[in-house]
Amino acid sequence: EVFFTGTAAEVTPIRSVDRIQIGSGRRGPITARIQRRFFDILDGSAKDEFGWLTPVVPVPEPVGA
Repeated sequence: EVFFTGTAAEVTPIRSVDRIQIGSGRRGPITARIQRRFFDILDGSAKDEFGWLTPVVPVPEPVGA
């Protein structure tokens, strides 16, 4: 089982390398579990116990805008 991680990739399963299929050629159970946890933290349905997220507070409108 192999997957990419990164800002744009997030958690993306790799199905093959040099046209050689990895496992069943589908997302495996470990990747599925990591992916699910990652997205649960991002959407707020799981606690961010790792400090991955930085809250963004609204920027006040300038006076007279």
